[in-house]
Amino acid sequence: MPLQKKWRKILIMKRIFTIITLTLLLSCSSLFAQYTLKGTILDAESLTPVPNAPIKISCLNEIVFADANGSFEINISKDSCMVEISSMMYQTMQRVIIFSPQKRTIKVKINLEPLSTVLGEAKVSTRKYNNDPTTATVSVVSITPKEKENRNYVTMDNLINTISGIVIVDNEPQIRGGSGYSSGMGSRVMIMLDDMPLLRPDANRPMWDFIPMESVEQVDVIKGASSVLFGSSALTGAINVLTAYPRSKPTTAITVFAGLYDDPRNPFKTSWHHKNPYQAGISFLHSRVIKKNFDFVIGGEVLNDQSYIGTDKRVSLTRNTDENTSGKYDTRYRLNFSTRYRFEKVKGLSVSLNGNFMYSENAQSYIWFDADTNTYRSYEGSLSYYKDFTFYVDPVIKYATKKAGSHTFRNRILYCNSNEMTGAQSSRSTMYFDEYQYNLFLKRIGLNIAAGVSNILTTSFGPVFSGEMPSNEYLGTIETVESMVYSDNLAFYTQLEYKMLKKRNLTFQLGGRWELIKLWGKTIEAEVLDQPIFRAGVNYQIMKSHTTFRASVGQGYRFPSIGEKFISITIGDYGFYPNPDLVPETSTNFEVGVMQPFKLFDFQGIFDIAYFHQEFKNFIEFCLGPWGNSGAFHQRLGYKFINIGPARVNGIDFSMMGKGKISTNVDYNLNLSYTWSNPVTKDRHYVYYSYGIKDYDFVNSCYDTTRSVLKYRIEHMAKMDLEFVFYKHFAAGVTMSYYSPMKNVDKFLFEYDAENPDLPELRRNILRNMGNLPFSGFYNYYQNNQKGSLVFDAHISYNFNKTTLSFIVKNIFNKEYSLRPLYTEPTRTFTLQLSCKF
Repeated sequence: MPLQKKWRKILIMKRIFTIITLTLLLSCSSLFAQYTLKGTILDAESLTPVPNAPIKISCLNEIVFADANGSFEINISKDSCMVEISSMMYQTMQRVIIFSPQKRTIKVKINLEPLSTVLGEAKVSTRKYNNDPTTATVSVVSITPKEKENRNYVTMDNLINTISGIVIVDNEPQIRGGSGYSSGMGSRVMIMLDDMPLLRPDANRPMWDFIPMESVEQVDVIKGASSVLFGSSALTGAINVLTAYPRSKPTTAITVFAGLYDDPRNPFKTSWHHKNPYQAGISFLHSRVIKKNFDFVIGGEVLNDQSYIGTDKRVSLTRNTDENTSGKYDTRYRLNFSTRYRFEKVKGLSVSLNGNFMYSENAQSYIWFDADTNTYRSYEGSLSYYKDFTFYVDPVIKYATKKAGSHTFRNRILYCNSNEMTGAQSSRSTMYFDEYQYNLFLKRIGLNIAAGVSNILTTSFGPVFSGEMPSNEYLGTIETVESMVYSDNLAFYTQLEYKMLKKRNLTFQLGGRWELIKLWGKTIEAEVLDQPIFRAGVNYQIMKSHTTFRASVGQGYRFPSIGEKFISITIGDYGFYPNPDLVPETSTNFEVGVMQPFKLFDFQGIFDIAYFHQEFKNFIEFCLGPWGNSGAFHQRLGYKFINIGPARVNGIDFSMMGKGKISTNVDYNLNLSYTWSNPVTKDRHYVYYSYGIKDYDFVNSCYDTTRSVLKYRIEHMAKMDLEFVFYKHFAAGVTMSYYSPMKNVDKFLFEYDAENPDLPELRRNILRNMGNLPFSGFYNYYQNNQKGSLVFDAHISYNFNKTTLSFIVKNIFNKEYSLRPLYTEPTRTFTLQLSCKF
């Protein structure tokens, strides 16, 4: 009996031990259990694989990449994790994965939305153009200010200047060498805000400081002739800035910054006395959805820029005195709003009213004092003081039908009132823009139709557009001649986009536009012109490698602005002269390009290369010459817009962008680009102006005629942007820009330089007796700047709790450089920026 009791105890102890062991084993097996996540990553629109997409798993310490077919298989030890998938040109996607003992293997199919559809249905369904670079038939670049919000780009031109193939010269965007210096007037690039024109009505000048940077969501840049879709001014391309509507949660953002201009590298050129000029500003944005169907956005900006350009007096007269040394400056106050009401009872119908109001006081300088000691000074009498009031109001109606169609009725009233202190340069202009557009997408056959009619009525009033130049005995006095000029532009357009083959990877585009333009005024005989133009394009994508081939041909045209034809102002002793006989310029644009995504180690990127070729007729150039008819010869010099005959611009545009990882907590972004353009005249002996017994053509009016390169062109341009991100909070980066020198400029710049050693001594003495000339020293300045301009910027930033503190240094090495004659670019600047989001 005692033995039996003993065995019973042993059996009970074994059973207890077995239960405990099994329990521990089960627990351990659950800790080290292997789960498997399998899947395929697809393009949400074409349902084709997205190759080599990086996959970040929250419970792993590494990033796994999908294969060339978009497939992946990952072993995971934990029963739940967050999966984040991102790829170039696609919206980042996050998904929570939960495993169970009964479901140890999970298969998923993930559709990534292309960036072109991120803005939402309201803005994509009414688009005139395809802004997806992988399927577009022309070169398209899309960027978001959020990507570079730690760089302190307070105006849109600073952001645009980072894009490959584009340089901003004196407010004028030059795309692939298609434009030269034109004092910011008569843009060959159409600037739009929310698909509506935003060029100053009278001068067709970009209004960069009027674009509400705080509410911009995306910027699309279309390179090449775009007149079929956007009309006159889109001769070499178009820039469309899109503002944002609220997301599901209310958002408030505030940005404050302050910056300081450093002394020039040569201290004796300093334009200020006692203290360095500064730049400071604050902007805000608040957006929210009210009662589920009413969107409301309000934003604004206050900015004060004391500038680095000084007074119109020599350094020697102000350096050791307390005399005022202030020169160019800009102070502005801007307030904008956006509203949209979406009807609940009428599905697809929405109405919106947007507005933007700005008041500014500024002094503008166009020409330096001379090309030697006083390059950071304004030419005598050239400072112009303005008080400007500008606004636009946009009522818009949109209706999306149930059968994949949409109707859009856009309207904009743009008003610009510029009051110059003397009154001679004052102007007042208004633009009335109206457009009806119909879109229809037939998904079953892959056909997208965009058609519409638009009208732009412009009125301009003021002495600056009198079309008559005062005699030189009155230069510098108030000119009382005033003129009212009207322009009316009616257009009909249509574009078809047809996607073919089983995977819709072959795209054809065909479009046309007919435009009727009328210009008239109280003292101007009515001028009526019409212009039909066409375009066609093709895009083919190899689905396995995602290689994209594109080719296009398109016609462009540009009707001269009111300012180019009738401007009549004086700046110092120099004038801007009218040319009522100016005729429209037209062009034919050809382009072929290749785009290829790639993966190299842990770097995922995409490169694009394109060859472009554009033929122009009646090309318009900004020419310096003796256009006056009274006074001394040097007082008759000035600028005038003139048709110089046929021209050609061709070249290559290359860009590469991507992102990669150095380690688990170190990421980096890299953008590289290079553009070569070859802008030449096709008729070197075309006579474009006669003065006395002399006929002016390319050969006798240009300084460098060896290669027939047009004036004021930057032929080679290279850019780099490299940024490192550490632990998702700290970022540091550097940008580089190289601009080749302008080989060819107006010959007059050298003929009126009293320090030019190639001139006879007698002529040099005569020039010295003419007084202060802005050309003085230009020969030496030109010879000393034949290597081009290489400029570096740098920034560091730290993000914590939705607050980002950034420190930016522009022009790190404080290089003195010019992008066009008679004007220098900013000295080194130091800026501190604080951005907060709530």
